Amino acid sequence: MAYAQMTATALRQTVRDITDLDAEDLPDALLNLYIRDGYYRILDIEKRWNFLEQTFTFNTVADQRAYPIANFTADPMAQIVSIVDNTGVGLRLDMVSHDEAETTYVGSYDTSGDPLFYSIWDGDIHLFPKPNNVRTLTVRGYREPIDWITSGGYVDASPNLHFALVYYACSRVYQRLEDVAMADVYKRSFDEGVMLAVKSIQTPNSHAHLVLSAGRTNGRPTFNGWMQNLGKTLGQ
Repeated sequence: MAYAQMTATALRQTVRDITDLDAEDLPDALLNLYIRDGYYRILDIEKRWNFLEQTFTFNTVADQRAYPIANFTADPMAQIVSIVDNTGVGLRLDMVSHDEAETTYVGSYDTSGDPLFYSIWDGDIHLFPKPNNVRTLTVRGYREPIDWITSGGYVDASPNLHFALVYYACSRVYQRLEDVAMADVYKRSFDEGVMLAVKSIQTPNSHAHLVLSAGRTNGRPTFNGWMQNLGKTLGQ
């Protein structure tokens, strides 16, 4: 059975049901504050959450270095981790610091050509060297989370993380009521729920059975072998 998804409204009502308090005792504004706090704590555990993955493409312009990220995706991006040029045989650009790139590609050395490097500065993707033609680049990165509490949508996280926010809000409610024991119980439930969810999210997909004997893999092509022989077959 799939994990049940929850909205901010559902989270608030569940907290009130557990604590046996009504909206007068626990107004929406207060519960939203607790839920946000728990959500931010979850986000701070990991920089590369799979539910924040984003891919987009853009076309270069000859002799143009900077490309505003906001022009290519409606979602604010937290970080860019890969840019691939699919022109010809293709190339994955290397990320460099903006300072280093500026030091190298300066003055008469700042010529155009096939982009080899990129940097991120002030919300723009900067290509080095500047492209000498139009080409399509594929970008992968991680977006910023949406404000799902205000918009009223589902929690912007994997469904197995949703209910943990109930535990966190309950712990803060009991802390407010000076019930330290119950606050600690629900805080530990939050920590345990998040830990189990993170472990599940970060576990690789079970795409193949574990093979204990290497005999079954004899003669099968491998990625490293393919890379080593790639140069021998180019141009044939």
